[in-house]
Amino acid sequence: MAGLSREYIERAVPLGSSSYYIIRFSPAPYRSDLTHLFAWRRELTNIPLECSDPSVAQARLQWWREEMKRSVNGGTQHPVAIALSETIKTHKLPELLFQEIADIIESDIEKASMAEWEDLHLYCLSHGGSFAELLSHTTGCNETFNPTIRQIGAYVTLISLLRNLGADLRRGHCLLPDSLLRQHRLIPAQLLQPKSRGRSREMLRTLSETATQWRTEALQSLPTQPPAGLRPVLNQLALAHRLHTVLEADGFNVVDGRTHLTPLQKLWTAWRVGKGDR
Repeated sequence: MAGLSREYIERAVPLGSSSYYIIRFSPAPYRSDLTHLFAWRRELTNIPLECSDPSVAQARLQWWREEMKRSVNGGTQHPVAIALSETIKTHKLPELLFQEIADIIESDIEKASMAEWEDLHLYCLSHGGSFAELLSHTTGCNETFNPTIRQIGAYVTLISLLRNLGADLRRGHCLLPDSLLRQHRLIPAQLLQPKSRGRSREMLRTLSETATQWRTEALQSLPTQPPAGLRPVLNQLALAHRLHTVLEADGFNVVDGRTHLTPLQKLWTAWRVGKGDR
């Protein structure tokens, strides 16, 4: 993959990761550009995880905002931004989508809470939906598919949120809607307490049902034979659904543990997308 050093490629899409298989089973001419996008997203999503001081995280995010402006106008400094600048120019990627993702990272730094389901849906659309749209822009997918693509990205993000719930709670961040917590007579602090496990699992089942609904809505609007440009997003969808199935079978043990798909599971799942299995 040209454009990035082997070091950055291995950091962005490590062998055996979901991102690796999403790219590996996407059309060959676009793989380098897709790698640049995943590398950029990794730089931003790591900010709230690596910076415990919000002011340091904000400064680092602002630097990346400015770096993205430089990627359009020239003068980029970071290797990932340098590689991405060519991808942006080649595929005319909308600046607004990058801004949406940066805004969501800022809300993560601020540990913004969600009041209602609609807030969570907007968060997932802005986070995963915008990124899925960037992937499909890069592979030349028709813009008429954008609503479906964004809904797929929202589903992928919600499954990631479900899987990472315990880790997020331990760093003081709860992205679950207040209305969902009230429905199950819970507050964020109780989710980490063993005595609340029963109500927590009931709540997680409700969250899972919502995720299933989002996935169903996305599938209903997909054509029988999707264009090749949808392949990266369909790979995302299939891997998220496989993880969702494993989480459900495991009884949503996401507070004390963190479920992972094995590389073989990821390989098999992404390969099957090319055979028409979603």
